[in-house]
Amino acid sequence: MRDNDYPSEVSDPEASGLPGTADDDSNAYDSVESSRWADGEDPAALAGVGPGGSNRFGDTAEEAREGESLDYRLKQETPDVGAEDPLPAARDPFDETVDSSEQRDFDADVWGASPTSDPKSQISLYDDGQLDDDNPESVGRLVAPDEGYGFDDEADSVAYDAGAAGGGASAEELAMHETNAPDYD
Repeated sequence: MRDNDYPSEVSDPEASGLPGTADDDSNAYDSVESSRWADGEDPAALAGVGPGGSNRFGDTAEEAREGESLDYRLKQETPDVGAEDPLPAARDPFDETVDSSEQRDFDADVWGASPTSDPKSQISLYDDGQLDDDNPESVGRLVAPDEGYGFDDEADSVAYDAGAAGGGASAEELAMHETNAPDYD
């Protein structure tokens, strides 16, 4: 019968082969004095202590020496369902959306060589009105009128140019630039 109230005993970690000292750049002993969930004369084992097993081929020296047979390796593979099916697979409704003419126009507008100022374009808000200017004026840090403090009751995104922040501009700041008002007659 045990004379203490501590959980089951475990062996000494150093006796199990764990190093007694850590490298200079290691944080292994940063919390040596901190308490564990089971302190005592011989604390309980933490998760992962003990032998681990595997059911995979090649764990033993004999299996590693013989090597896996091709049949055994092929049994582990998941079959490609429908790879040799002569019938065409049913199309997903999502595929119909992707292959639509509106989607192709949208993709051409986004991924095309250069944006076009088309009033009917779904994304022309990015560069609308100032596509022929060679040197668009860059914008620095965009800051909300309340400078990030307070409740945002504005329906639109409103900000002013607060100038460049310290250091270099971020990728987001470099992507922002002023545009002229669109001319929709």
